[in-house]
Amino acid sequence: MKIFILMNYNYWYALSINMNKERPTKSELLARRAVFNDTHLEEVEYLERKEIVIEKSGKRKVKSRLLMSGYILVKVRPQEVEDEAGNKSKIFPPDTFDLILGTPGIKFFVNCEKEKPIAFRPKEIKKLFDMCDDAHLEVKQNMMSDFYEGDILEVVDGPFKGYDC
Repeated sequence: MKIFILMNYNYWYALSINMNKERPTKSELLARRAVFNDTHLEEVEYLERKEIVIEKSGKRKVKSRLLMSGYILVKVRPQEVEDEAGNKSKIFPPDTFDLILGTPGIKFFVNCEKEKPIAFRPKEIKKLFDMCDDAHLEVKQNMMSDFYEGDILEVVDGPFKGYDC
């Protein structure tokens, strides 16, 4: 039985970081979130794409490759503020902004206007996460074969059944 978890693709932001420092930067940011008890920073991710590599010996290996080297993604829940007229609006939390940019290794928000980061559109971030999904591996494995150019194969089904090609 498979359980499908619906992911919320709203409020994801990209951060430019030092190259090849995705894991330590993620760990440092999560540690700072815990120290400062930040409730708005919900998730921190770096995107890895799994690929099947076939060695010369025919052995298959699954390797992970970074999809966006030098970047991590953060999901930040907006803060609701109310003005004098009673109108409510959502803003990027200033404390979370300072927490994120104060983390060693993080350079800046991608797509940011005067301390107001602009989130990815949900369909854009969904496409990025779908590229890292493991479901495509099964299809690639089934498409791979142990046959080489020049091998003679026997057709076992269809209109050309019994022929060799």
